[in-house]
Amino acid sequence: MEPYLSTFPDLENSAILFKPFLPGENFSLREPWKRPATPKFKSVDIAAPARLHFSLFDYTKMKPPSPGGGGVGISTSVFKTKINISVDDSRRRNNNLPPSTRHIVLLFEKLADYNKDNVHIQITSEVPYSHHGYGSNVALNTSIFYGLNVLFGKPFSERDVYDILTHNYVENTDDQQVHWGFDTGVGEACLLFGGFVLIDEHGKFIGNIEVGKFYALMAKGNMANIALTDYLKRGLAMKGETGLVEAKINEEVGMVHQKQYGHQIKQFLRTELEPIFVNNRKEELFAKIWKLNDIGTFKRMQMSYRPDVMLDFEARSKTAGAIYSGISSAGPSMFALFDEKAKADSLIKNLPENLSLYFDHYRVDHAGEKIETDATN
Repeated sequence: MEPYLSTFPDLENSAILFKPFLPGENFSLREPWKRPATPKFKSVDIAAPARLHFSLFDYTKMKPPSPGGGGVGISTSVFKTKINISVDDSRRRNNNLPPSTRHIVLLFEKLADYNKDNVHIQITSEVPYSHHGYGSNVALNTSIFYGLNVLFGKPFSERDVYDILTHNYVENTDDQQVHWGFDTGVGEACLLFGGFVLIDEHGKFIGNIEVGKFYALMAKGNMANIALTDYLKRGLAMKGETGLVEAKINEEVGMVHQKQYGHQIKQFLRTELEPIFVNNRKEELFAKIWKLNDIGTFKRMQMSYRPDVMLDFEARSKTAGAIYSGISSAGPSMFALFDEKAKADSLIKNLPENLSLYFDHYRVDHAGEKIETDATN
């Protein structure tokens, strides 16, 4: 099939859009977000789960720096980002941090009108894999901003934090600079609100459905083995989808899927998913969520990864009693969700040896947990 080229994204303009800049530049600010504040605690510990993103609704709405694309998601605690943030007037802060982290700190200080340069951040653990579907960057960004918010007495509500972060999403270009990144809003919502979350194609938070005790089995994908030739030729086995590379593959591959399935996805969002989330109907969600795999990102990624491997993992997840199974974001990691840990453990035991070529790391832990903080004076 010939690629369907749309007006999104304009790759010439995208090169300008993703031009690197220094942390602290190009903030997207609104007057109501500016709220002078000072620290109310001396220290806060933050623990934030990773995120799973089940399906994108509309590639054409992905236009940084605004959020767009939407999707369904849930957090997974198989990995956690853990951070300590403190204030100490006796020394200047340590700026030996990732550029995106420095950017988020400066963003918060700009909004809080805080200029003392005495905020210290220590990252003790984070998602060890980037561009594998765990949302490592969005988890770190959200942890930093939300932790600062708690440290300063929560001048911003969770909805405020969501709006601010989704309009200021950046990724690291190198050790010193950042660039705008594609942000659907799913990652921030998973961490801030918990449970299953739904974000529409415009980046609007529709709602969340709490799940109680819930478990995610994560299978880390081996890009070199699971990716199809086209994906490997693009250099994605090493770099992942980010910045201009992501824009290019959205244009040349994602839009092929959008042309074929976009109407069905949007109809499913409007007529089925939105009423389910607005009315908090968990069991109905469980009954209908598998439909995403016939029309959404799970289908789209079969254009880039081996369909036989993806379908085998999905089928075995169903047999093990999964509530849902799919691929997270652009992959290559896959997941299965369960209402009992024993079911997740049984799936691992029954996965055939040949799948070890494609997935080299399995972990099971809670799903649907929110970001947690512990502040001290």
